[in-house]
Amino acid sequence: DVSANMVKNDHYPTGAVVVEKANEVFQPVKMYLKEISLLDVKSPASVLVKNVADNVMAVCKYGKGKVLVLGDPWIYNEYIDGRKLPAEYENYKAATDLVKWLLK
Repeated sequence: DVSANMVKNDHYPTGAVVVEKANEVFQPVKMYLKEISLLDVKSPASVLVKNVADNVMAVCKYGKGKVLVLGDPWIYNEYIDGRKLPAEYENYKAATDLVKWLLK
């Protein structure tokens, strides 16, 4: 029930989330994640992406697979195709990384 990146109008920097170091899903990337729900991550889950001190994405093994959690619909909304966002935001690149991870 805690939200972050509450973007007003088109002030895009408020929605910036940067993955500076590659992890099991993403290469370094700058994403735009607007009005996200923050995560309270407990073992056996682990934090995948942080925004400063806030947990934004987590991953956990479940049965023979894994679960990825993100409190934002960025993967399928109007921010994925690059028409609405400034070029510095790489949501399409991040989505490509996610799909490659899912296919593994």
